[in-house]
Amino acid sequence: MKKPIAFVPGRYYVSLSTSGTYCELNCPYCKGKYLSGMDDVTDPRMLRKVLELHYARGARGFLLSGGFNKEGYIMISEEHLNTVKEFKRLHDDVVISIHSGLMPKELLNKVWSAGVDFIDFEVPPSNKYLKYLKNLRRHSVSDYLEFVEEAIKYSRDFIVPHIVLHSVGSTINDELRVIRELGDLKLRLIVMLIEIRGPQGVDSSVFDVDRIREVLRYSKKFFTEVALGCMRPVAFKLKYDETVVREGLVDRLVNPRKNIILKYNLPVVRACCSIKKEYFRLFPVETKGQS
Repeated sequence: MKKPIAFVPGRYYVSLSTSGTYCELNCPYCKGKYLSGMDDVTDPRMLRKVLELHYARGARGFLLSGGFNKEGYIMISEEHLNTVKEFKRLHDDVVISIHSGLMPKELLNKVWSAGVDFIDFEVPPSNKYLKYLKNLRRHSVSDYLEFVEEAIKYSRDFIVPHIVLHSVGSTINDELRVIRELGDLKLRLIVMLIEIRGPQGVDSSVFDVDRIREVLRYSKKFFTEVALGCMRPVAFKLKYDETVVREGLVDRLVNPRKNIILKYNLPVVRACCSIKKEYFRLFPVETKGQS
């Protein structure tokens, strides 16, 4: 059995919100609550201070995240990106990623020019998912696939697709279809997420694990590496993280429980699971199952 690598970002890979806790989409599963755990850098003048503060404390990775506007992309200013560009100029030992969303091509070009290393990009599993789970009624899966194709014109490593599995807004066939289309683009890594159900009362502790298992195995046909990312219900972690490890279903696993790390002696990288292997040297790496 090939052991997955555990990714435990902690203080070494910090999430920043360019909109504070504000989000125009107000999606059912989140309603902005995940933004509250990020550092607020709504004011671009604060961004530089926050970057320098965390860098001094040992952070070498930063995720630019935040609420999305009604068009489905991150609320970020040119001043934010200018600050990123200057910070990268002064520090050649940092990795910066972004939750871009479906931003316009002009903004995508500015993100690239600012020195952002890669985009963590959620590709929806279905149009129904976009309509009912993301409040994006005018968007389609095709729009997101086209964005991926646009991003890889800069570099094939410039974008890391994420796809939500086990959604009430999609079927397994929807998920397999999107994965196959992404696979045709020959990307190095795909990150799988497990839907965290919203406040509508759907039970988030009952999983069709065979459905998830099939999709993970299918993904391995198309990608060099498959990751199980940070967005998955606690109940899934408790019940099935060990299954994922034991069956070798993924190559990267984010924030597994300590007992899983110890039992399977998983190597640990203190970073975001989307980074390239060449960036591992920037972060603490533990190879004896410590946590």
